[in-house]
Amino acid sequence: MQKFLAPILSFLAILGVVGSYYLFYSLDKKVDAINISDAKIEEVENPVDEVVAGCGEECRQEIDRKVAEAIATISAVPKPASQVTSPSTKNQTVYIPLDGPVSTTSTSWIDMPGVEVSIDLANDYSKNAKVSWEASLKVAYGNGQAFARLFDVTHGNAVDGSEISTTGNITSTNVSSGYMSLWSGRNLYRLQLKSLTGYDVTFSSGRIKVTY
Repeated sequence: MQKFLAPILSFLAILGVVGSYYLFYSLDKKVDAINISDAKIEEVENPVDEVVAGCGEECRQEIDRKVAEAIATISAVPKPASQVTSPSTKNQTVYIPLDGPVSTTSTSWIDMPGVEVSIDLANDYSKNAKVSWEASLKVAYGNGQAFARLFDVTHGNAVDGSEISTTGNITSTNVSSGYMSLWSGRNLYRLQLKSLTGYDVTFSSGRIKVTY
């Protein structure tokens, strides 16, 4: 029995030695492979350094020139202008009421006391303000023509551009003036009426329009 076991044990020992050698050999190869991979990774991580290291003075100057051109191109790209929004300057409109009704049969201009207003255009609103006015007028039986205007009591003259009229209207009709010229300073403006034919003319109501 011992004669049979001795060869077998010797064979197993040889297999163990061969196996151990193969195992160490395989591990050594794997370590070498890992080291080679790390070296390749370093080479990939620093490709520029390798290229520059093998580049002469003329080559380096060419690289510097190309980089400078690229930076100049980027700097030359126009930037969008910043937008500044100015506050709107929308005009304001104010209406100054003139109360009625009042009437007359006079064929000459006559004052309507109480239908008046005091205005200082520059101080109350603006020196560049524009002024007009409108009134609701009618004439009795629709016979004749009704006239109305504003009179500057302070200076004793009719306001330029203020005269308005309506013809043959038995019911009140709204009539508007164009822009009027007012004197500077605070002045008293009063309503005046007249009838073309002596038939009763009526001012129902009106208002002065100031835009500034």
